[in-house]
Amino acid sequence: MAVLIRDSQRSHALDRQRVRRVTEDLLSYSGLGNKDLSLLFTSNAQIQKLNRQHFNKDRPTNVISFSYLDGFPCEVAGDLIISLQRAREEADATGIPYYERLFSLIIHGLLHVQGFDHEKGEKEARRMRYREKKLLSYVLSHKLYQELAP
Repeated sequence: MAVLIRDSQRSHALDRQRVRRVTEDLLSYSGLGNKDLSLLFTSNAQIQKLNRQHFNKDRPTNVISFSYLDGFPCEVAGDLIISLQRAREEADATGIPYYERLFSLIIHGLLHVQGFDHEKGEKEARRMRYREKKLLSYVLSHKLYQELAP
């Protein structure tokens, strides 16, 4: 299992090593310990282009996910694209730590990779929110997460 990280933006700091290791443990905790996951950290402008290209939505978003779990067996669970600019904006607006918001977006995207979809109805949205809370609790108690700067 590997978490592959690419950071195409330069505006927001990222402790890649700790983010990678916590995400690897999160994959194992989620039952995907034998799968790889790629993370692309980007800007609002770059994620807006991808959102327009793949989903016909001409606006920035916080996370885009692509799952490779359906259909054929492979070693890669999926790809997550996250705007660190948007993560910082949302953390500042809600008063939560930057890395807490970042990991909540990683978790949200990971759940989409696993097939959860909050847009399928209220029951599915509740199931997804419950799982998000459980996984975020795991991350927040992780020793390496606690070493991250706020």
